[in-house]
Amino acid sequence: MTSARNQAAAMNREQAIRTAARIGGFCARHLLATLVMVSALCVLWTVTYFALLIWAAVSGGGLGSPASYPLGLLLALVGGTLISLALFLPATALAEWIAKRRGLTILAQIPISIAILAALCLLVVGIAIAAGMQATFRSGAAGFAMLFLAHLLPLGLYWWIAQSGPLLVSFYKQLCRLLRAEN
Repeated sequence: MTSARNQAAAMNREQAIRTAARIGGFCARHLLATLVMVSALCVLWTVTYFALLIWAAVSGGGLGSPASYPLGLLLALVGGTLISLALFLPATALAEWIAKRRGLTILAQIPISIAILAALCLLVVGIAIAAGMQATFRSGAAGFAMLFLAHLLPLGLYWWIAQSGPLLVSFYKQLCRLLRAEN
């Protein structure tokens, strides 16, 4: 009887460790993807700022406020984090969950995450319309199109970063199966 209890406790510990590892891996992957997205946005702002600064100096224009670079960097940091957490994380996490539930491949998550991003963008525009920020349906539709299209490429980058670990593991497992089948 004691042996059965010990085995059950050991199995519960193993299951708890596997669950904690899955949750930790999920958090680490999405933290990495968010950090890369925010870093890329900050680098893009830095390149843009200095290109505009050089252009202003060459063309004889005004150099602008000295606070514009740090404020732009702060905006990129905060905005990139919010967009990653509000749009990209839910879109990729829900796509991953749906694909696992349906037994789909990892690459099947791409169109699912795009559809979820479209729904989230529609929700954001719907909230803007309800709050009176968008006056007409036409301006709301244009806002949706711009929001959705502007975030497709960043969503792809976020997805590939967040799923690179599982993709490599999946590739390794398939390679091992293929090598075992040949022997």
